[in-house]
Amino acid sequence: MKSKQEVREYVWNAIKPYSTFPPPYGRIPNFVGADKACEKLRELEEYRKAKVVFSAPDSPLKRAREIVLEDGKKLLVVKPKMTGFLLVENGKAGTIKEMLRYGREVDLNELKIHVDIFLQGCVAVDRKGNRIGKGSGFGDREYRILREKGLIDDETLYVVVAHPIQIFDDLSHLMDEHDVKVDVILTPKEIIRTENYFKRFR
Repeated sequence: MKSKQEVREYVWNAIKPYSTFPPPYGRIPNFVGADKACEKLRELEEYRKAKVVFSAPDSPLKRAREIVLEDGKKLLVVKPKMTGFLLVENGKAGTIKEMLRYGREVDLNELKIHVDIFLQGCVAVDRKGNRIGKGSGFGDREYRILREKGLIDDETLYVVVAHPIQIFDDLSHLMDEHDVKVDVILTPKEIIRTENYFKRFR
């Protein structure tokens, strides 16, 4: 494939039989089995040790946000279209409505926490750790902002949730210098540690 958009179009079409609400096109696809993929979080030693998890508001991450709060951890979330950040310590945050209801708006300059797990959805990802989003650039911008504010560092684990159809062997030729690499891919049946993980942590 010759462009990120070509990969997106391929995935949005291929994942249709496995997709759930909302429809996948133009979005981070939600899929049958996303809940099971999110449950894989609990199998990660890094997650079990984590105190703070950041999650994008993507639909396939709904169960992951619930799990974080069920496990008594702090959840940092970004509001839709990056209009602010919320810290959720109690209540629910599976849906955007719940995030807005139970989350407390925070100023990142004043927030004294360390994000242990950075959690995103994807349109496509490869085994080297290259991730393609829906094209808005929000995922990389969220990562960079948290990094610039000192909430993310070299110890933060970058995790994505994906359906097997979204996973490729190598998308390196499509990547830009600013693209942030993924460490771990969670699918309904697998935990995949990418090449980037082994470069960073081993």
